Amino acid sequence: MRILKYIVALTLVFIVACTYESKEDIASLKETDINKLNVSQFEGSRSNAPQEAILDKGLDGQVPDDGSHPAVQEAVKVQRAVVVPEEAEGKWKAVKLLVKNKKDEARNEMKTITLGSSFELEDSGIKVTVGPFLPNFVMSQTAYTSGGNELTNPAVQLVVEQNGKTLYTGWAFAKYPTMYAFEHENFALQLMDYIPIDIS
Repeated sequence: MRILKYIVALTLVFIVACTYESKEDIASLKETDINKLNVSQFEGSRSNAPQEAILDKGLDGQVPDDGSHPAVQEAVKVQRAVVVPEEAEGKWKAVKLLVKNKKDEARNEMKTITLGSSFELEDSGIKVTVGPFLPNFVMSQTAYTSGGNELTNPAVQLVVEQNGKTLYTGWAFAKYPTMYAFEHENFALQLMDYIPIDIS
């Protein structure tokens, strides 16, 4: 029994000795400033940075050449189709968007926009195209679609362009207005309401 206790004690001393780092060791570790990392953003990304920038590199930007790191395949940004399911197809005609003027709140405006149509943000030269509308937005590996026609997670696709250049392609969510939202120094867009097609 005494020999067993001795073996256990020796094992514990060995483990502690192997894992112990002195204060000097800890102090000498380099800190990585996360703001300097060029981390790729994929889903909902607002960044236009090259996606492959760090895929084959370590945190210090150096490619290991000693064979210790397996090669990383270049990531491919997933392209998803927009699929309006049969239950929601042709059931919605327009949405109401709150167009916020960040410089002057008195110029905020509620716009009712027919799906598939466009409008300009004041005299900025910025054009917003609206639609399609998904009453219950869901995302799969291949598509953005709606899980039925119930207003569970309403979202509308927005394409924002200026001088022929696309500034933003994404979704405005009624229940999560800041999620992947269009960002601009002067304007913000928020989905407020949705108008079904009148069935007489």
